[in-house]
Amino acid sequence: MTTAGFWNCHVHLTEAVWSERSRAHAPGLQSAIDDMMLSRGFVTVVDLGSLPRTTNALIQRIETGQLRGPAIVTAGIGIRPWRGIPFYMRDLVPWFARWMLPMPLTRVGARWAVTSQLRTGAGVVKLFTGSYVTPERVKPMRAAVARAAVEQAHRQGVRVFAHPSNRSGTAVALDAAVDALAHVPDDTEGTAELLAEAARRGMRMIPTLHMFASTVRSDPEYLRPIHEALSDFIRHGGKVLFGTDVGYMPERDTRPEFEAMADAGMSVQDMLRALTTEPASFFADEERGAVDVGHHADLTILDTTSENVRPADLAQIYATIRGAKRIWPASFL
Repeated sequence: MTTAGFWNCHVHLTEAVWSERSRAHAPGLQSAIDDMMLSRGFVTVVDLGSLPRTTNALIQRIETGQLRGPAIVTAGIGIRPWRGIPFYMRDLVPWFARWMLPMPLTRVGARWAVTSQLRTGAGVVKLFTGSYVTPERVKPMRAAVARAAVEQAHRQGVRVFAHPSNRSGTAVALDAAVDALAHVPDDTEGTAELLAEAARRGMRMIPTLHMFASTVRSDPEYLRPIHEALSDFIRHGGKVLFGTDVGYMPERDTRPEFEAMADAGMSVQDMLRALTTEPASFFADEERGAVDVGHHADLTILDTTSENVRPADLAQIYATIRGAKRIWPASFL
């Protein structure tokens, strides 16, 4: 079965493999790209947080043909609330380097942070409207700061993603009119009306359901409200973009995400839209998202001939094609 090329709208290029090998010999780095992206069918990925120097070097090597890879759109470092570094990042960032992370306190600072990100190669903006500064406490971004950041990004024609976390972070994202939520809020208490309003306004959502099960807790008591929040968002007309948070989540296999989306009530056709037509529409990319004359020849070929495609079949990739060239598996080349 052939579909338009898959998108993964939430990845991170922060693992050691990317920084250590971005300028090294291609074979090791190519294996990492194959494992994380191409063997999963992704011809386009959206990196929602990484070091620009590392990611820009990778993008350049792919676009110049030194490596086989997807198109990559990056958010750069990402913008956090004032003194709002997530607890899970503290060990990754030395104390003396934390001043380099964008954490604006004012509207002027927010505008500068966005402009700075775009100048260093970002194609989207990522705001932590709700940042887990401890495992139990979320610090929201100031609403005025978030609004200024979104306004600046939109003036530049750039989409804005928000990491909401809980009710307060979701409220800030809604107030600021971001374009997409990078996750379902995992603390769903009090978010139902906010998510319904987000759906009515056309805000997209990237579920990343399996990430919560893989990195936080896997018990149904924790996961069920998250799945239900996604179901309610869709019921109110919300549109979904596929994304896994791979790179933060070590696991590469996409099958658990498809199965979690099915558990939340999404059909295979819903998932295919989230993988293809929805991201192309979201980014106003009229040359991708469909298999048709005049469209860019980005294709994902599934390893199935059955017309009754199951969620797990979307993880079985036979070949990945970008710009009419087979970029995976290598044995085809």
